[in-house]
Amino acid sequence: MLKLFVCQICGEPHLAVSKPSDCQFCGAPERFIGMVEDYSTLWGITLTAEEKRDMEATLELEVNATAYYRDVAKANEKYEKYERLFKGLARVEKEHAEVAAKFLGVTLPEFTGEKSKGDPKADLERTQKLETHAAAKYREFFANATNQKTKDFYTALIYAENGHREHAEAELK
Repeated sequence: MLKLFVCQICGEPHLAVSKPSDCQFCGAPERFIGMVEDYSTLWGITLTAEEKRDMEATLELEVNATAYYRDVAKANEKYEKYERLFKGLARVEKEHAEVAAKFLGVTLPEFTGEKSKGDPKADLERTQKLETHAAAKYREFFANATNQKTKDFYTALIYAENGHREHAEAELK
């Protein structure tokens, strides 16, 4: 029988027989997926000045990554492996941007940023660098955070970004 689970990070629903191992929308680990009855939003809290600056930087990083991955997906043949990979990465990064915008209480900005390098290997290498940089920034932002909900967001982002980096590394081998 299907059950309704909800990601505590992005708020997206999961209809499944059992709890998913990761959120298919934002990449959060299983520990952040729970039953719908236990769900409450992360955002809607008052951020400290430092948390606000960090969240603005998060939004900027995620907007750039979304734009980049969308452009890379378009640069690859439709339904081809790399088009699908980068399309999937763009969706997850967009979800991260949406949550950061909700924390900030702002409208999601236009997705502008880097362009494809024109070669799958070069784009995978750039992915490694983007994801490594993002995870490092999010560890820094986690350390600055005072609110548990903000810490939970950065914990999930670090997990997802590390997963993206690991996938790019595996593709390069």
